[in-house]
Amino acid sequence: MDLGKRFEEATAYASVSVSSLEPHKQYPIVRAKRLSTRFGMSVGFSLRASDTSVVKVFLPQSYSDVVTDADMESINSGAVALNLVYKDVCETSKA
Repeated sequence: MDLGKRFEEATAYASVSVSSLEPHKQYPIVRAKRLSTRFGMSVGFSLRASDTSVVKVFLPQSYSDVVTDADMESINSGAVALNLVYKDVCETSKA
């Protein structure tokens, strides 16, 4: 990807809630980062929402705790390609 496109994407990121993601859609994880928030340490993912947009989400604490620095390095280096899939809690509690 050329430098101009990367700059364009860097300023176009919108932060969204995980629950606002479309259920069952696979969102490719572009980047992972450990961040300090007012609620403590958290893991943020940059997700490819479409061919032209990237969104940022913070994982719930219970999921942030299981993501290691090595996992994030593997994602960021491209060694692994992972997707985030949101599953609606209300939907899963009906099953």
